[in-house]
Amino acid sequence: MTKLLAFLFLLCHFYSFVLAEDFYEMLGVPRNADVREIRKGFKKKALVLHPDKNTEDPDAHEKFVRLNRAYEVLKDEDLRKKYDMYGEEGLDENRSFGNQYQSWSYYNDNFGIYDDDPEIVTLTKADFEQSVTGSEDVWFINFYHPMCSHCHTLAPVWREVARDLEGVVRIGAVNCDDEYHLCSSQGIRSYPTLISYPGRIFYRQEKSKESLIDFMLKQDGIVNFGRIECFNQKTLCASLGMESGLKFYENDQFWDDRGTVIPSLNVQEIAKEVLALLPEMKKLDEETFKNIRRNLEMREETVAWLMQFSSNSDDDTFEIRKLPGLLPSLKMGQVDCSQLKKLCDDLYIAKTPTFMIFKPGGGYELHHGRLLAHDIAVFAREGAAATHFQILTPEEFPKVLTDGSTWFVDFYAPWCPPCMKLLPEFRKASRLVETPVKFGSIDCTTHQSLCTRFNIHQYPTTILYNQSVPHEYSGYHTADQIVEFVKDTLNPAVITLDEEKFENLIENKPQGELWVVDYFANWCGHCKTMAPEYRRFARIMADVPNVHVATIDCANFRSACSRQGITSYPSIVLYPSESMGTRRAEKFNGWSRDADSFRQWVYSRMSSVVTVLNDRSYEQVLHSTEPWLVDFYAPWCGHCHVFAPDFEDIARALKGTVKAGKLDCERYRWVCSGAGVNAYPTVKLYVGSLHGSRQNVNGINFPSLNKHTILSNIPRYLPEN
Repeated sequence: MTKLLAFLFLLCHFYSFVLAEDFYEMLGVPRNADVREIRKGFKKKALVLHPDKNTEDPDAHEKFVRLNRAYEVLKDEDLRKKYDMYGEEGLDENRSFGNQYQSWSYYNDNFGIYDDDPEIVTLTKADFEQSVTGSEDVWFINFYHPMCSHCHTLAPVWREVARDLEGVVRIGAVNCDDEYHLCSSQGIRSYPTLISYPGRIFYRQEKSKESLIDFMLKQDGIVNFGRIECFNQKTLCASLGMESGLKFYENDQFWDDRGTVIPSLNVQEIAKEVLALLPEMKKLDEETFKNIRRNLEMREETVAWLMQFSSNSDDDTFEIRKLPGLLPSLKMGQVDCSQLKKLCDDLYIAKTPTFMIFKPGGGYELHHGRLLAHDIAVFAREGAAATHFQILTPEEFPKVLTDGSTWFVDFYAPWCPPCMKLLPEFRKASRLVETPVKFGSIDCTTHQSLCTRFNIHQYPTTILYNQSVPHEYSGYHTADQIVEFVKDTLNPAVITLDEEKFENLIENKPQGELWVVDYFANWCGHCKTMAPEYRRFARIMADVPNVHVATIDCANFRSACSRQGITSYPSIVLYPSESMGTRRAEKFNGWSRDADSFRQWVYSRMSSVVTVLNDRSYEQVLHSTEPWLVDFYAPWCGHCHVFAPDFEDIARALKGTVKAGKLDCERYRWVCSGAGVNAYPTVKLYVGSLHGSRQNVNGINFPSLNKHTILSNIPRYLPEN
């Protein structure tokens, strides 16, 4: 009995320890928390657990590092997805998350300045690209730094502006301490900097509430604003029956003075009055709605329709009356689900109001975001442009796979923040893919049994069905990465090995060929995390002669992997060509498992066509009658190592036309200094001496180190034969 109690105690202790280590529980947030909730949860815990407040606890530092690690991982979309899928084992073991943190006073005074203000949207780089640069919405954004005293002085005014302009324009804030690259890309040189979008118009006036609001009212595109100075235009004002105040004119009403007087001078009241005067969406009956869908499906209707599905109980807040002004190129209609219940049930509409975009060709999508006009407008514009993207229901899926077409399907849940982040990128990818691939999404909360049938237990899960064969996507949630995955799957650059191919191509490798093989296991989280970078590496190496990139699944082909002594996954092994002077395989032991690191490693093992120069041979280059391209580098320079493979490619492309050399500026400092080299790497072209006389050591510099730019510019400097 004592042993049993001891065992139960240890089990309970272990169980509580595991629970305590869960990142979400450490921050006190649910698994579907958004970034703002995660930030607020971290701040609340940080103020209690910070070592500055727990000086007598010897473990305070370690505890806070764990807490900070949880925050660093969950606030990052890609790291969060890896953690959700594989736990901490799925994170890059070569990166230390959370080791560096700020003082207690920083978290108390400067951290999350606008997190308690629902009217202000705190934007990350991904949010900015999606909601600001990727839309036509009117934004006013405060780029600030948490340590800037002027930023804290402005904060109360900024909150008042956000409250007064709520529903009129979107108010945002960007923390330039967290989003340095975003702020740099927007030309931020001082704090706070205020910019309105679209147009990227810098605000340079007095930072008072009245001036800020007046500036932004002129930017909103829902209605046009005009001003008449009645002191100077008495006759005009008299003809309009006005001495002072506001008047709203719809379309051409101005010319016959049929406008409506707006009695208030309060910004929000003005907005409400004006919106109330804008027309409602046209209500559609069942026959009209079905005709619209039929015409769209037959492509007799070529303009997308934005539909609002509502019921009698829905309040009209006038918010949707902004939509015609924001979406002049789309058609719009309203369906009353309280009267057309079966029609709404057939579309799986669970609540009202709901917005859907119906597209030429028959596809349609559902809006999952906030019921604000600007959010709906972004969805409608993006959805209308994504003609190859649509909702899939049990009526269509998996039936759509039977005709041999290729489908990329996103299984998601509306409550899942990573899912909502992925959807617009997935939609964008559907527009960028050139091959005939159809994109679809399945809501696993509405169609739970369908998702269970296909073994979907985590969200989002995205699967490319190529001729009904599933290929699960595990890369970054960006449109570019999704497009690359489609290309890699349909036209793979990586050679997939089985037992027979492994024996013929690796163990009995043909002479003159170099092979790089990724030994992985299909259950290995780290392998899945590395896979997108390995595929990118294969694409980069596709044009290099006699170099092949392959992979083999050790879970299915254990014997082949065992013969090579593979004991851990992933293991990247290089099998050299005979020209490299060795037949011995070499395992990759680099710090970073990314495409550029793999490429540098392989190139460093290949036979080089670049001549290694010293002080004497460089002098010969200056006297040579042949053209030379010289790479001045330093062994400790990281950019030099990254550029080295590109320079090898340049040298191969110029072989027979221009000779290529490289000079170590750490070893021959006086030579590089004499040539005017003050940064590494530096590339100079020496076009050749006419009669063997010494050329100018400055040569011709290439300010851009882009491989294609250098290759395209060199011919213009070479003398004609």
